[in-house]
Amino acid sequence: MRTTTPLAASLIAPLVAFAVVLPLLGACQTATETASASRSLLPADAAPGTYWQGDRSQAFERAYVVARTPQEWTELWSRVGDPAPADLPGDQMAVGVFLGPRDTAGYGVAIDTVRQEGTDIVVGYHEHVPGPAQAVAQMQTSPYAVRLLPKAAGATKFHREK
Repeated sequence: MRTTTPLAASLIAPLVAFAVVLPLLGACQTATETASASRSLLPADAAPGTYWQGDRSQAFERAYVVARTPQEWTELWSRVGDPAPADLPGDQMAVGVFLGPRDTAGYGVAIDTVRQEGTDIVVGYHEHVPGPAQAVAQMQTSPYAVRLLPKAAGATKFHREK
């Protein structure tokens, strides 16, 4: 007959508890993912030529822009202050976030997520704001971000993320 030493018992108990809890954690994650009715319209990484951002646009106010036609694409790029880098592909659309004028450098914007929720397209973006102790150039900037994504119908909503 084999007997279990106190040391062996103290090592086995956490392993048994882990084996019991692990499947429960997996079930929780699956339930959360299933409950979400949205689907991402963006790949994890932006392919070259599908994402542009900078701190020098011609936007004189905060603006959220959607371009589904060649005319809207041209107007979006006139807001940037540059000619369009290429024609808008027929199977794609673009979204743009313009912050408007800032009195110093150090500000920026990035489009992080675009997802379809029901019939709506939700564009998630975040703004970078310089900290109070950060040294920044005293110059006028106007940050922007533009991203191509697969063409989708529906109302487009922009959501600032923290």
